[in-house]
Amino acid sequence: MASSGTEALAPPVVLLVGSEATLRAAALAELRERVLAGGPPDFNEDRFDLAAGGTDPSEILLAARTLPVMAPLRLVHVRGVGDRRAARFLDNQLPEYLQDPVPTTCLVLEAERVDKRQRWVKQVAKIGELRDCKGPSRPAELRGWIESRLASSGKRAGSGATAALLDAVGSDLDRLAMEIDKLCLFVGERAEVSADDVAEVTGDLRPRALYELTDAIGARQLPAALRLANQLFDQGDMPLAMLGALANHFRRLLRARECRPLEAREVQRRLAIHPYAARKLVEQARRFDLRRLRGCLAAVRRADEALKGGSSLPPRLAIERLVLAVCA
Repeated sequence: MASSGTEALAPPVVLLVGSEATLRAAALAELRERVLAGGPPDFNEDRFDLAAGGTDPSEILLAARTLPVMAPLRLVHVRGVGDRRAARFLDNQLPEYLQDPVPTTCLVLEAERVDKRQRWVKQVAKIGELRDCKGPSRPAELRGWIESRLASSGKRAGSGATAALLDAVGSDLDRLAMEIDKLCLFVGERAEVSADDVAEVTGDLRPRALYELTDAIGARQLPAALRLANQLFDQGDMPLAMLGALANHFRRLLRARECRPLEAREVQRRLAIHPYAARKLVEQARRFDLRRLRGCLAAVRRADEALKGGSSLPPRLAIERLVLAVCA
């Protein structure tokens, strides 16, 4: 690679990997600022999406080999790297380019997940940068992330607001970011976001109730689980959607229970989930043995048959019986 000084500003290739789009977007914004600060961005940035039909991989390489205009560097951003449509580009064309990358181009590849054993990933790590866009996992870190996100919009969290937001949304950073943006619009010029604002804007999210139902069942808290199941019915949630969420949760509990050792780090690695979710799954999995979990999945199948016409039970009663069976 020619020693032009551009490598000090940005590596020739960067792979952004992470399940949460909010974190990938933040990492991309930081790269764009570094790479495009020295010239007109309209002339020095190209964007492609390999997950979209009709994207020609040869156009990506043509853009990567194009020289910047009135600037030291240009940026080529490629999304959808984890999509099956990207295979030809990743296996054939990209490795050839990485053998002699253009030093005035920063090629940014973005994916939710990749297999780090693949040859092209190893090439990227060797000559450029592989950035895992991991978010906070501990409650204190999540609270700090929320406060920082609010501060970036000129807002601060009032008493109880951060806890209320975490309680309403959970640890999903993409959803947290969306709700924070909504809260900032809701409060207008007011500098402080209160717990009442959170309740007004975010408090009735249906995914929250479903999330709480799976948590209550995972903790084998029968009264809370029955109450939440009936709340879901009252607000119009479909029983098959509820059943699907419960089936998915028990399958994850079963996979977690089969991990050796049954620890959050191993569950996170095997199930490819957020560390916060892994810790919660381990806590719940320890309340069920393998035989019990298989019995819960059998109860889910029976409820599915009942909901699909195999029984004269009303849907609400079928779900209530399922909750009783799995929490007993």
